[in-house]
Amino acid sequence: MAYLRNFGHDGPERFAELGINGKNSELHAAMGLVNLKYVDQIIATRKDLSDHYDRFLKTFQGVKPKIADHIEYNYAYYPLIFNSEKLLLAVQETLNQNWIHPRRYFFPSLEDLPYVHPRSRRKVSDDISKRVLCLPLFDTLTVEEIDMIFRIILRVQNN
Repeated sequence: MAYLRNFGHDGPERFAELGINGKNSELHAAMGLVNLKYVDQIIATRKDLSDHYDRFLKTFQGVKPKIADHIEYNYAYYPLIFNSEKLLLAVQETLNQNWIHPRRYFFPSLEDLPYVHPRSRRKVSDDISKRVLCLPLFDTLTVEEIDMIFRIILRVQNN
């Protein structure tokens, strides 16, 4: 049941079996209802924080995925695609050493899950999945914290 309610996770980057995000309870539902009136402001704040992150992209060795123009994005994540997995891992380790915990979403690639038997390798998804890192993004994050996060990223990539 623990795997089923937690996406099948068996660790931060391992999956044991199929799972869902089934952790909601009545308390979670009540909290969601209470906070519904703040959702527009939370999304606006997260957009502003994402825009602040974007200021650093011209010096970043990688790209930020583009959201299609017709999509009304909710700013749930701030994903970056690094030029190499080696750089991603070095950045992740250094951020973790500074008590900053980004997340490798979309990793591992689906064909690498132990319960999936792909017909063939998916080279693009395999490559991209190894290079995606989502930086912290929440409505109480400060621009000073974003500046520090990117200073660390730039220091790692430039050294």
